[in-house]
Amino acid sequence: MRRRLSRFWPGAARFRRYRRALLAAAVLLALSGFVFGYYVPSRYVTIAPGPAPDVATLVVPLGQERGEGGDGEGRFLLSTVLASSATPLELWRALTDPEVDLLPRFFLIPEGMSDEAYGDWGKASMAESQVVAAWQAWVFLGRETAYVSDGADVFFVSAGSPAAGQVQPGDVIESWQLAGRSGRLLLPDEFEREVLEAFLAGPGRSGPVPMSLVLVRDGETLDVTFPVSGADLVLWPFLGLALGARNPRTEPPVPVTFPPGDIGGPSGGLMLALQIVDDFSPVPLTAGKIIGGSGTIGPGGRVGAIGGVEKKLSGAVAAGATVFLVPEDDYQAALGAVSARGSEGLEVIPVGSLSQAYQVLVSLTALKGPGYNTTDLGPEDEARSRLAAVLP
Repeated sequence: MRRRLSRFWPGAARFRRYRRALLAAAVLLALSGFVFGYYVPSRYVTIAPGPAPDVATLVVPLGQERGEGGDGEGRFLLSTVLASSATPLELWRALTDPEVDLLPRFFLIPEGMSDEAYGDWGKASMAESQVVAAWQAWVFLGRETAYVSDGADVFFVSAGSPAAGQVQPGDVIESWQLAGRSGRLLLPDEFEREVLEAFLAGPGRSGPVPMSLVLVRDGETLDVTFPVSGADLVLWPFLGLALGARNPRTEPPVPVTFPPGDIGGPSGGLMLALQIVDDFSPVPLTAGKIIGGSGTIGPGGRVGAIGGVEKKLSGAVAAGATVFLVPEDDYQAALGAVSARGSEGLEVIPVGSLSQAYQVLVSLTALKGPGYNTTDLGPEDEARSRLAAVLP
């Protein structure tokens, strides 16, 4: 058979000689396809500066069109970060573009969480941020409203969570109890803060403490209890539970709408709140400047830390920002990014609250301490005083 094959196919002998090499090459090609087509994209992500949309397109007063209003060239920008699966194209970007970083997937997405669950969690975080921004802006403007929700949806339970086996994705948590303290679960960030305070104030700081949750599963109310230790309080997400407020809203409603979009996460709160204050104030806050920024917003107008400040700052600069508002906890990282980029023309200003951010905007000279701009009032009091003088 071999002689006959060689007679009709002169290259057969050569093929037999190299078939092992060809087979090895085929295996290597298949392996490379698996590694770069599935393994790497499923375990790594690229992080790059994202778009910086005009905040006036993200929150719209009732009765206005999207993007209507403003003060000419002045506007607020919401800085974002763009995360992508590490496809071969994204890997090439990470190798050739210093603005693009390659990171293990678990840096961004909890281990074991699906892309779908992560996307739903991000949308829920954005919805919370929108409602809290409306709430805090309206209160700052001297109007009456309150934040309410119907508990917290569970999007994911990590394998290492103390609640694993007791709490399931799809549950709705209504209330909690720990170390003699209890509360309604209305806002996940406040739940985290309150549980930490309860644990640290309780008698079992060094050992497990029973925690009880009241939750709803398939229409049935359940009580579950599990032990919580200090190590559980540093899990990410908190207690290994990815939570999002269920049906967050303001009552009475704040007269704004949030057009649907593809931005997820809580970091837009500060800029959304400033846009609402600007929309309902007769005096423009931007003073004709393009003002970028990022920061979470919480009760009392508290501005919280963000992730990826260097990327967000780059996106704001690319969009033309000359001022960048940053949470106080991220200020040094932002200054380092400005120095590394050579963007010294960008004014980076740290803020710790919505009131401070407003005071910065009415002066655009940054914070100078409690005697700043007046001998009688601190920055936050002066901000409220100026606002009260111009509001109807």
